[in-house]
Amino acid sequence: MAADGARSSSSEVWIAHAVTGALSGALWIGVVGLAFALASVWMSASPALSALPLLVALAQLWLLLRVAIDRRLFDALAASADANVQTGQADLAGLDGALTGLGWIASERTGRPLPERARGAMRLVRASVVLAAVQLCLSLLILLLR
Repeated sequence: MAADGARSSSSEVWIAHAVTGALSGALWIGVVGLAFALASVWMSASPALSALPLLVALAQLWLLLRVAIDRRLFDALAASADANVQTGQADLAGLDGALTGLGWIASERTGRPLPERARGAMRLVRASVVLAAVQLCLSLLILLLR
């Protein structure tokens, strides 16, 4: 039984590290999407054509903020699990207390296991990829319409 607990704790550490890496990649993907938005606006001949890339860029900026916050939080969770040598568990209760105190999550969302939180963070990564792909398509469309 103790071996199962140690294995679970060890996997929590690696989950937190893996999600931190994925979120770091999402930051770069978001920046590339914003670069495509700037290129679209620069190439656009009309304000109407540049409106859509700018609207998508606003969504990307919000998403970049969320990704940056989550990356720091998962990095801190990984560090707390690394530091807690006996159990190897991340301080999820401390994180929940801070997020609840800030009003960023409702109290009924506390107590979620790390894998569930990781799946939520990975949705942000996928959304970053989708928005960057949309910006690329808009850039290509504007280039074709020139």
